[in-house]
Amino acid sequence: MFKKFVPVLLLISLFAMTAHAASPLTSDQVERVLSALEQLESYTDAMDAEREQSGELDADVLDPEMFNRECALIYGYNSDTKRIIEDHGFTNKSWPETAGRVMKALSYLAIQEEGHSGAEQMKQALEQIEANPNMSPEQKQAMKQHLQSAMKTVEVMMDAPKEDVKVVRPYYEKLESRM
Repeated sequence: MFKKFVPVLLLISLFAMTAHAASPLTSDQVERVLSALEQLESYTDAMDAEREQSGELDADVLDPEMFNRECALIYGYNSDTKRIIEDHGFTNKSWPETAGRVMKALSYLAIQEEGHSGAEQMKQALEQIEANPNMSPEQKQAMKQHLQSAMKTVEVMMDAPKEDVKVVRPYYEKLESRM
């Protein structure tokens, strides 16, 4: 009996996690994130400056959880940031998840708006690196790796759920001006 119960319990747990992860992003959530970000702007600027000065700025932009980590940091930055976020209906768990999804969808839209010109600029940059007689082979290789890393970042950002992108699209200009 127990052997039959464990697989069923596992399936139910997996379904529950999937259902939670797939809950749609709503316009209300996007509006509350936008409003919170407006109020958090001076705090995020100060936090970023402190982290940059101390060398703690998150350098792993290829991590799909980067936005969530950054949002969790601002939640815990001080009592004012925590209060602002909570006043907008978020918790220490829901804020990083929701704001992270909004920011990832925003990144997707920004990349889409950039379109082929971004890819073309990358191609031109690679050509300029190759043609530059003043760069050593090591410098050229380092620059190529940097550009390839940027392209990988773009790939990570393009992984935003299409449903989230659809909900965030009407807020694109407002969000972009805040970022």
